[in-house]
Amino acid sequence: MNTAQFTSKYKPKNTSEVIGQDEQLKEIKKNITDYNKKKTKKALLVYGPSGTGKTSTIHALAKELDLEIIEVNASDSRNTDSLEQKILPAIKQQSLFGKGKIILIDEIDGISGNQDRGGVPTLIKFIEESSFPIILTANDPWDQKFSSLRKKTVMIQYKTINILAMVKHLKEVCIKEGIKIEDDALSVLSRRNQGDLRAALNDLENISSSNKNIKKENIEDTSEREREETIINALLKIFKTKDPAIALRAFDNVDEDINKIFLWIDENLSKEYTNEEDLAMAYNQLSEADVFFGRIRRWQYYRYYAYIYDILSAGIALSKKEKNPDYIQYKPTSRILKIWMANQKNAKRKSIALKLAANTHTSASKAFHDMPYIKAMSKDKKLMGKIADELKLEKEEIEWLKK
Repeated sequence: MNTAQFTSKYKPKNTSEVIGQDEQLKEIKKNITDYNKKKTKKALLVYGPSGTGKTSTIHALAKELDLEIIEVNASDSRNTDSLEQKILPAIKQQSLFGKGKIILIDEIDGISGNQDRGGVPTLIKFIEESSFPIILTANDPWDQKFSSLRKKTVMIQYKTINILAMVKHLKEVCIKEGIKIEDDALSVLSRRNQGDLRAALNDLENISSSNKNIKKENIEDTSEREREETIINALLKIFKTKDPAIALRAFDNVDEDINKIFLWIDENLSKEYTNEEDLAMAYNQLSEADVFFGRIRRWQYYRYYAYIYDILSAGIALSKKEKNPDYIQYKPTSRILKIWMANQKNAKRKSIALKLAANTHTSASKAFHDMPYIKAMSKDKKLMGKIADELKLEKEEIEWLKK
């Protein structure tokens, strides 16, 4: 059984399967095939909203042109040294397979920030020195820091995918997956995702995992982008992306207590991140977020919440080298249940300790720790009777002392 996510399972295998970007595809193909004839603007900057097919187009085109593709995610290579280590060998060496190459530097939005000094000048250096076509992708290339980079590239804009094209593609997926869905439901799903096919596929997969007969009201209840999203959707955005722009929005519409968010991430992190280094880095991010949470509790400095959500989303998303291609069923934390069971187990001990503290004029903490002595004394039936009368113990509390 193929358990791959819909977004992976149904990504374009060839250029004919790329949806809604025909003109853009032709321009990319022309620039690649004419690369050696060009004197200026030899690199491409493909930009547009998430889920419109930027990266999958390049992979499909490389396969069609029989070109080796060297892909680097800029979000994981923020400084000059790490970029050079990954790109320089690729732009200077011939392909091991005797093929041509495409150098794909994905998600350059991720090189923004103080840690990225030298990132953009390094990209320009690659463009000037490369013997092979370089293609950059971005969601928003209009930041001031990209001004010099824009001058060196042919910019190709990807548009949001047409609603009718999305409906058609989603319907084909439903047929292949054995999902029965109303046409109205497909239209609502497509409109609500505003041209983001990847998001629509994720919503379809989430809904169909528990319901193979989908009606319009099911979509309205669960897939609206403006609604309060479930923690499952938030985890998908964090664990299954390396795009910080996507990850940072993960909790925007999630109405969940921050304590539970910590527990959800903690419970599912080790299932998703199977590489030890990735897992260690992700847990380091989780612990750093907890440090800020502790400062909020101590100092009531609520501005730290912004740091916490950034770390829990983008920080953890960027901790991994590669996305896990397997489908992971996220589950609620078992720690809450364990805490509840422990509390239930200690509930009678606490209630007896409070009565003991009130009668002996001691702290509840000291009375709680003295309980083993009370239990030992309760083995004497006469003494047990006096203790029960003095503390006004309930029947269940007396039974607990006798055990």
